Amino acid sequence: MNTCLITGGARRLGKHLAIGFANKGWNIILHYNDSNPTKVLEEIKQIGVEVFPIRFDLQKADQIIQGFEQIKQSFHLPNLLINNAAVFPDRKSILNTSVEDWDKVININLKSVFITSKEFCKFAGNGSRIINIASEGAHKIWKERLTYNVSKSALITLTKALARELAPRITVNSISPGYIQFDNDEQEGIIPQSRIPMHRYSTPDDVFQIVYFLATSTEYLTGQDIIVDGGLGLF
Repeated sequence: MNTCLITGGARRLGKHLAIGFANKGWNIILHYNDSNPTKVLEEIKQIGVEVFPIRFDLQKADQIIQGFEQIKQSFHLPNLLINNAAVFPDRKSILNTSVEDWDKVININLKSVFITSKEFCKFAGNGSRIINIASEGAHKIWKERLTYNVSKSALITLTKALARELAPRITVNSISPGYIQFDNDEQEGIIPQSRIPMHRYSTPDDVFQIVYFLATSTEYLTGQDIIVDGGLGLF
């Protein structure tokens, strides 16, 4: 049976991805750190697949490595890694961005993906896959979002480098969502839907469908980034 490891799987997009893959019959390894995973774990169990919660801090390499050791000892080995966890910091000018701010964003959004991918490929079999969740912010420069723009742009470069190195055994692709509308999101300050060619924000299911496509379609597709933004990037 297929098993998927999702980082940041307890909330927002990670939660939707976990439930989506569970509904497709996949076992789920649900990573979390500060978020409470109780509700999503209960929902996945009710679907009828196996779920294994694992907690570690993505800013700490030793915890990531220990987490993978625990998975290997206690659960099914995953054949799909989805690097979903990320931070989207508040707006700050470069003068107000501390070294600590920079390190936190780079460590979680980029460095952790290098470490999780390294640990994953130590045991992943032929045909395994890695999917990284990037952002439309990897392709644009947003005002006072320096750390985020750099981290997500570098994530796409890391995706391509991993794809070349791990082929033909493991495929590596990324997805760059635009604005995703969650039920509890505030509308204030968000780009008007009228500016998006598809005249709506993305739903979590829009992103899941592309992630699932990359997880199950031809293994000949690797080293690619798919932008899912309703056409906003065309302007």
